[in-house]
Amino acid sequence: MGKQLSGSGRRATGSVGVRDVAKAAGVSTATVSRALNQPHQVSEELRKHVASVAAELNYIPDPAARALSSQKTFRIGALIPTIANSIYSRFVEALQRRLRQSGYSLVLANYDFDECLEMEEAQALVESGIDALVLAGEQRSPELYDLLNRRKIPYLLISIYLPDSPHRCVGYDNRAGAEAMTRYILELGHREIGVLEGPSSVSDRALLRTKGIMDALKDFGVTLPATRITGRSFSVHNGREGLAELLEAAPEITAVICGNDVLAIGALMEAQARGLTVPQDLSICGYDGLDIAQDMVPQIATVHVPTAQMGLKTAESLVTLLSGEETPHSVLIETRLVPGGSTAPPRTR
Repeated sequence: MGKQLSGSGRRATGSVGVRDVAKAAGVSTATVSRALNQPHQVSEELRKHVASVAAELNYIPDPAARALSSQKTFRIGALIPTIANSIYSRFVEALQRRLRQSGYSLVLANYDFDECLEMEEAQALVESGIDALVLAGEQRSPELYDLLNRRKIPYLLISIYLPDSPHRCVGYDNRAGAEAMTRYILELGHREIGVLEGPSSVSDRALLRTKGIMDALKDFGVTLPATRITGRSFSVHNGREGLAELLEAAPEITAVICGNDVLAIGALMEAQARGLTVPQDLSICGYDGLDIAQDMVPQIATVHVPTAQMGLKTAESLVTLLSGEETPHSVLIETRLVPGGSTAPPRTR
């Protein structure tokens, strides 16, 4: 026998509809729809009231009916370059949580920094039915943008801040963050510097960080010989390999600036394996502010990126955009420099 509703004498069944919820809640069916599907359009008190009544009635929304009536799928796609880096997992968690509050589900695809695979995954998401798409960075095949524009699917770039770009974005200034970190290293007194950059040929975020490093070096009049810069995709193993290459080519370096925290962790492990003391013998810094980097000994100096905030702002921008309201073209997520125990003035030799 089904569960009796307290005080109503009515049994909850699978046939409960929006009208039943509206009647029990004492509101219109339109209000129920807004409270459950677009909660940002109603007060928190009203949202909780409607949600409570819906739960008591065991009301289960019909996705097909909702999509048919609104001409929406209530699905948001997100193309992520890697799931190996926890910076994206924090972003996805915040994005999904906020989208769910507005009645949207998140469909995730990973393309491993492969432009062709990104295009394939985008086509699959579009064909499966999505209302909007989240893309990491601006650099990609023009055909992908053409596809989205042709199908009239809104999209939003993340992890990058390009106010002059034609594309909407929610992200941070990679170049400025890397420049700030490099200035910090230079102000400590380092001049013999090595750079372990990310995959700048396939990631515009990595390229912008390298440009920021070069900006600061130029301002301080420091030249960077070709032997003191090497590039790797983001992994701990590549961080170890990259530092080994730098030390063999330029053993005199006193500091290494890494394209992200994952590379910095690998560099730290390699330095310690070689008997070097960090930061006395070698300063190491990263970018992103990963929890694991802060748990390393010593703690890695980094540029903290509030990725959960980026996920929240991305979701809010998409929900607002899909409701037909105006939303800012570019949203800047502020980063901050976090000095750590992995950096110190260079040892006098």
